[in-house]
Amino acid sequence: MGIRRMKVLLICAFLFTVLTALPTHAQMEQGGSGAGIGSGMMQGYGFAQYDSRFNGFGSMSFKEVSDNFGVPVEDALSDLELPEDMDTQLTVLEIEELYGVSGQELASYMAMNMQQGNMSLNSREKLLMRQQAIQIMRAGRGRGMFFMRQGSFACGNFTTFNFNESGRIENFAVGGNLLFDSVEVSGFEYLDEQITETTVFYQDIDSQILIQDSPMGILQVRAFANKTVTFNLADGVKASLEKDISSELESLAPIKVIANNFEGYLVFFRNPCAENPEGSINGTDAGVKGDEITVNLIEDSVVMFRASPMQPSLMQTGYRYSHDYAYMNQVLNREIATGNFGAEIAFRAGSDQVSVTNYAPVNLKVRDRDRDRIVLCVESEIPDGRVININVDNETINLTNPELLRIRYDGSIIEEADNIDELFESGNKSLCYRLEEDGTVSLAVYIPQFSGHEIIIDLVSEGKESAADVFETDEPALDKNELDGADEEINENKERVLETGEPKTKNEESDTESSPAFELWFAITGMAVAYGLKHRE
Repeated sequence: MGIRRMKVLLICAFLFTVLTALPTHAQMEQGGSGAGIGSGMMQGYGFAQYDSRFNGFGSMSFKEVSDNFGVPVEDALSDLELPEDMDTQLTVLEIEELYGVSGQELASYMAMNMQQGNMSLNSREKLLMRQQAIQIMRAGRGRGMFFMRQGSFACGNFTTFNFNESGRIENFAVGGNLLFDSVEVSGFEYLDEQITETTVFYQDIDSQILIQDSPMGILQVRAFANKTVTFNLADGVKASLEKDISSELESLAPIKVIANNFEGYLVFFRNPCAENPEGSINGTDAGVKGDEITVNLIEDSVVMFRASPMQPSLMQTGYRYSHDYAYMNQVLNREIATGNFGAEIAFRAGSDQVSVTNYAPVNLKVRDRDRDRIVLCVESEIPDGRVININVDNETINLTNPELLRIRYDGSIIEEADNIDELFESGNKSLCYRLEEDGTVSLAVYIPQFSGHEIIIDLVSEGKESAADVFETDEPALDKNELDGADEEINENKERVLETGEPKTKNEESDTESSPAFELWFAITGMAVAYGLKHRE
């Protein structure tokens, strides 16, 4: 019996040891750092599926890696913040141990910056590999909208491209879909570039390229003189004239661009920063022939690619727009061309960065924001009304119960329309239209006349059943002793609105977050015009 008990105890001890070791072993397999023997290294840090040169990556020397991918050793050392005098014969794993630059980071860097490509890779595979690499490098820096750049390559959460100083945009992709192999602007003479978190400007003597990292994947070419812009479609991308949603422009219909699982449009409109933004762009024309779109722009006209807003992920799979969502964006694209759509703003992933796009001389700013509350200021000097559009997602505002979302215009709950067309027929009445789509909400608001207005988007207070149950404000009513002070404050507010066009707010001293796109457009446009005049002289 004693021997039998001893055997049982030994078996139990063995099983205990094995079960204890398994989690540790699993962690070692999952990790790609430390000694570097995890599954990351075994699988080429996730890139071997695209390019066999990543096999055995961890055991290669730094110089061997740089030579294999055509990246100058000096550039790689500088970009990865490694010592200039580092021994380049150290292996990737030795560098990880000595300097703390992980094999995963080094592999991602090479995937983004390789000059010597694998000839067997197609454009889609190269794009997927680069996007996978950029997501790894962005992981610790937030998931909002902003461009990360490596040399001529720029990658945002939605928009990816290369820029060549000859005025050529290459490998332009939105939401993981490669759309244009290239976009070329005739006679482009590179002068300068300006970069904010979400917007990049490339300046020519008499044209400008603007690209935004936004759910709409905005790409604009703005002409200050006659220009020809050529869009070369990527494999599998189709384009067609959409005459059924044609604008008032003579023989200039939007061009629908479709690829895999999403759609976008090329639309044409007047430069909102032109000296006369209300002028005509008749004379601009466009045509589709095979896999090429040719656009002839006249002075102060703009051609823009705008996608129906994408979800907050890099590589879309299987996503389809609902009929209402597709129709809403068709209408918005049509109204961009007619000048009735003023501006739009996008919030994604709870990020501090926002994307503002102007289609008319309308200034749209974030005045204040926190979780589940956004305060916007919209102002313009144009007399007529315009529609603005606001895109929010579930990480910016809790959309678990979308019916609790409340929209206030200058302090009052705004009336809601049944369809998007009503906004462009509203006349002198403020109106909004909301549409929920797969974890996001689009809020289109018609502003009947301008000076300065405030739009507040928030959630109905706890205990309220819906936004309609709340009238104007959740603030408690004033008691009798406070009425005199309230009257005085109301009179002050009236005087302030008459003088400045803006009501006084509780956070009067707080900083206002301005629209980087709109303000920078004026500055750069002025510079472009000056250069253009000098050039013509």
